[in-house]
Amino acid sequence: MHALARLLAAAVVAAAGVASLTPAAAQDTAPLSPEAREAERQARLKLASDGLQKLEKSAGYAVFMVDSIYAVLFVGQRGKGVLFDNATNTPTFMLSTRAGTGPGLGKQKVYQVFVFKSRSAMDQFVMAGNAGGDLGASVSTGTGGMTRSFNPAIDIYQIPESGLAVQASWGGTVYTVDAELK
Repeated sequence: MHALARLLAAAVVAAAGVASLTPAAAQDTAPLSPEAREAERQARLKLASDGLQKLEKSAGYAVFMVDSIYAVLFVGQRGKGVLFDNATNTPTFMLSTRAGTGPGLGKQKVYQVFVFKSRSAMDQFVMAGNAGGDLGASVSTGTGGMTRSFNPAIDIYQIPESGLAVQASWGGTVYTVDAELK
């Protein structure tokens, strides 16, 4: 599995673990015994392993590098990446183009990681064997941000690489199989 996807899954799992802390557990400042420390370490390693297994059990995932331009009310993005089918371990090399609108200013390069919870969601990316699409919305400030697909069967994670943008936008993206790399 792609190392970036593993790293991302581990980060998501770790964040979920932090969110589940109870107020009493968060305030407990007593030092842990060696046995309790080891039990907690093992519990967290299991948490990470369980999260990675969920990613591996997904229909597939895709990783794209995307260049984005936000100019007042125009949003334009171009990217390239690869979709991995977890059932067949087959990569599909793809291109992406997005057009949208929403207030914003800046230019960013980001990794986008898509996790497909269902076969149909993944197949939407390669409809008719060549093209697919997704509608989505995104918000970012500076080098951070989030992206949300309107399809509940797709989770999208955005990891900034470079650039700076302040924006809130929505739009549609077309994903096509890269004919040169078929």
